[in-house]
Amino acid sequence: MLTSLNIKNIALIDECRLSLGKGLNILSGETGAGKSIIIDALSFVLGCRADKSLIRFGEKQATVEAVFEVENPDVLSLMEELGLQAENTIIIKRTMTDSRNDIRVNGEPFTISMLKRLTSLLVDILGQHEHQSLLKTSNHIELLDKYAGDEAVIIKKEVFELYNEYSAIRAKIEQLGDSNDRARKLDILKYQINEIETAELKEGEEAELFALRDKYRNSEKIVGAVSGAYNAIDSQESSIISALSIAMSYLSPVAVYDNTLAELLARLDSAKIELNDIAYTLRAFADGFEYDERTANRIEQRVDTIKLLKRKYGNSVEAILATLSNYIIQYEELNNAEEQLDKLNNALSKLTAKLYNKAVTLSKLRRSAAISFEKRIISELQELAMKGTDFKVNMADMPDIEMLESAICANGFDQVDFLISPNKGEPLKPLVKIASGGEMSRIMLSLQNIISGLDGIETLVFDEIDTGISGYVAQVVAVKLNNISRNKQIIAITHLPQLASFADNHYLISKSVLVDKTITELTLLSENSRISEVVRLSGGVGSDISRLHAKELLQSAEKIKRA
Repeated sequence: MLTSLNIKNIALIDECRLSLGKGLNILSGETGAGKSIIIDALSFVLGCRADKSLIRFGEKQATVEAVFEVENPDVLSLMEELGLQAENTIIIKRTMTDSRNDIRVNGEPFTISMLKRLTSLLVDILGQHEHQSLLKTSNHIELLDKYAGDEAVIIKKEVFELYNEYSAIRAKIEQLGDSNDRARKLDILKYQINEIETAELKEGEEAELFALRDKYRNSEKIVGAVSGAYNAIDSQESSIISALSIAMSYLSPVAVYDNTLAELLARLDSAKIELNDIAYTLRAFADGFEYDERTANRIEQRVDTIKLLKRKYGNSVEAILATLSNYIIQYEELNNAEEQLDKLNNALSKLTAKLYNKAVTLSKLRRSAAISFEKRIISELQELAMKGTDFKVNMADMPDIEMLESAICANGFDQVDFLISPNKGEPLKPLVKIASGGEMSRIMLSLQNIISGLDGIETLVFDEIDTGISGYVAQVVAVKLNNISRNKQIIAITHLPQLASFADNHYLISKSVLVDKTITELTLLSENSRISEVVRLSGGVGSDISRLHAKELLQSAEKIKRA
């Protein structure tokens, strides 16, 4: 549920923090006080279009932050899918300036599409199409299945599992193709396998080839360097070894007189031995080094062969060898395709019949539930003074088994669409075609009163639900909102005292002028203040009779809530 809404620099709101509780949260206030601004701010943080005109005059940016506490496993699963840690607390912060729109969810940057996916599972704003899950046709089948009960949910899961198996077999059959396709694929695979096998690749070979190629490409430089090093150590003109011998001849007669000199003499002797060995090795390397042009060419050709195979089959020798193994498996499967196809077609035939029968059973449960669902919706709407309204759960005829392939999906073969006609004599239309406002809100209220607790959405916002109603119908709406609030958090803006009297938390929206600035504020009303606000909503003037009537409304609502 939505636990808090923090608004800064939105329209007339300078800075406002709204802490919300469970049950029915009522917002009321004078016309023009800014009730619609609260809905606009909430819609903005949930992912609606960023309207720059909402930025408070004289300010450079506006920010809205919403905090949710969630238990819905679908929400937690989606959080992980979107790259968030699955946590019960979700903090959404959205900021807009004239040139920038920044979205953060639990501190992580989000795109608008990611935000909408998440918030569509958190809140329904009944009165704004963009956040009404019930207006999305794709949700209708889910609601009908849940309304149909546990048996439908279980069978739907079985249909889902059978469909996945059915799809996998069909994909395998399609992959094998017909005899002409298989012959063509076999020829291609045979060529590819032969091309790779002929190369006789070895793991680690490429690195060795590169090293050899570099050595041959730099052979002249290598020989020159080795000869230069040898000459520097032991040439006739200037020999380091000869110089060491001379130094040793000077120290040898006097080394017996001092240990330091004896140690230096020993070190010179070791250096001479080491340099003799280095000189010998350099000479041997230079004498033995040969540049073979044919070997160099073979190395270049081998490198080019591997490079060509890498372009075709993988970015390394190891990847190419893995591709070869995969091709061999494919070749063997295609070579034995006739036997496989017989097995797959037999399995598909049995599975098709099983899937079709399960889908038919599911469809019958849906159609039976649809009849009951239609009657309940119409009854609900009649109680809300919409007696001419017709409602229908639209479902196409069940297909024959021969049409299963084109008709089946993970949900079975049913497409479900809620249709409605608010006025007698008018044709049925999809819910999304119905005009917004009080009529739409009452339709949504009826649906929610029936499916409350089934769709997983924990917070409902009712905007304009009291448009065009009063008296008895207002009382009915209030009772229905109270019923829904037992399973969901409800936020409702109202002008009706009947609705306000059922509030678990009642907030007053007021407007004032402070230092030449108009400011909208929200206040959580105390028990005594609630009475005064119900008096105002009833049109009273604060007389004893008006307050007594307000108290009676509140007491009556409390009795109904406790029942």
